[in-house]
Amino acid sequence: MTAFNYPHLINLSKIVPALLMGNTLVLKPSPYTPLEALALGDIATEAGIPPGTLNIVTGGGDVGQVLTTDGRVDMVSFTGSATIGAAVMEQGAPTIKKVLLELGGKSALIAREDVEVDMVAEQAAMGLTYQAGQGCGLCSRFLVHNSILPAFVEKATAVLQSIKVGNPADPATQMGPLIREVQRERVAGMVDAAVRHGATVATGGRAPEHLTKGFFYEPTLLTKVDNHDTIAQEEVFGPVGVVIGFDTDDEAVAIANDSRYGLSGAIWSADSSRAFDMALRIRTGTVKINGGAPIETPFGGYKWSGIGREYGTHGLDEYTEIKAITYRS
Repeated sequence: MTAFNYPHLINLSKIVPALLMGNTLVLKPSPYTPLEALALGDIATEAGIPPGTLNIVTGGGDVGQVLTTDGRVDMVSFTGSATIGAAVMEQGAPTIKKVLLELGGKSALIAREDVEVDMVAEQAAMGLTYQAGQGCGLCSRFLVHNSILPAFVEKATAVLQSIKVGNPADPATQMGPLIREVQRERVAGMVDAAVRHGATVATGGRAPEHLTKGFFYEPTLLTKVDNHDTIAQEEVFGPVGVVIGFDTDDEAVAIANDSRYGLSGAIWSADSSRAFDMALRIRTGTVKINGGAPIETPFGGYKWSGIGREYGTHGLDEYTEIKAITYRS
């Protein structure tokens, strides 16, 4: 069962390992992005995959509940929100289903005092705009050493203000719309509530006035935010980042861990050894140091961010069972 934000990629991340490990499967895509799944069905038919091996069923939560409760289904692999992930576990419990859950995140990017501020601020700001911020693994909490915090905010603000928001079909567009109106209302409501509770909008915080058609929202950066504020604890799933200052590495690690999520994260520092030590102490499934490396590593979360891993050999192992056979020779 897959999400809307990266529909083609997430569909493949379920189908490929399941088939490679010898399973048949049912793919139920998000009701907001069914076409990518149906296209994969056509491709599978043309490729000669036997009938009944890959089955695609579209629909909403009622269809999903049929799959999660049916005793003939041995495993459910789900990508989506923590709320629905918990429901999947509950629905599958009576038939003792194995579950693979890739859920939400509220990942922290830590910028130590020794970084090149403009470069890190640009990377952080651009990260908010991928998929219009609709990415579970995106960093949306910017933990910045207080000595460089003003410069970080100034640069990140300038970068976000330069982003061209508009029609995704236009090659000049850098960020498109959110998935639907209810999602834009959620993002706007969370930002407005944060401002009422004392946050300051460095940039954004509204729908673009020049775009009257489509579910657009400006890239947004908030300052004067406490990590205990709702905007710093709840997944927004929109192009909204918060800046939180710190004074010591221990404080940064503590703030990063002060979240019920634990999916991704990033540390920027001129001292890679110190950054590695901090990464070991952060309770999250992935930590990229100074941008990370372009390799496929196991992906998944701690705490409310999920159960299990996708990609690599770890992802293949999720779709099989271990059997021990012993005998006397």
